[in-house]
Amino acid sequence: MSVHTDRHLRFATLVAAILSLASNANAQTSQAPSPAAELPQRRPGLWRISTISPEVGLQTHEACIEAGDGILGAARENCSKPTVESAGGEVIVTFSCDLRGARETTSLLITGDFTSWYRAQSKITLTQAGGVTRERSGFTIDAKFLGPECPKPPAR
Repeated sequence: MSVHTDRHLRFATLVAAILSLASNANAQTSQAPSPAAELPQRRPGLWRISTISPEVGLQTHEACIEAGDGILGAARENCSKPTVESAGGEVIVTFSCDLRGARETTSLLITGDFTSWYRAQSKITLTQAGGVTRERSGFTIDAKFLGPECPKPPAR
């Protein structure tokens, strides 16, 4: 697998995990960082989610979010437990994953009211075993709440 294809695969996996957004907490609103902050919870219902990155361009789709859906998706065993800080209505989430001798660190800045809109901006850094940073990437997710009802799947 080429480095270019491998990077797209990692990016697509991360985007898929983040797009399953929603958890069980409220964003903290204090001005000082709160290291014990919890992940924000989106309003359940239908959301239009737009993702833009240098690797894949702009992609937009609609997603049905249910109460209890995790903001970071399912935990992967090769990743650290995310640290979550909150300051001034912004939530900062950072986690690292081991990737075949390298370490990928992702930092997310998440803002919004989570009832009508939110934005997640990321920075992804890949560090080789020798400490050399090889790749930097990132993406932005903008989401808008469309309504409380999700479309029913077509009958078979």
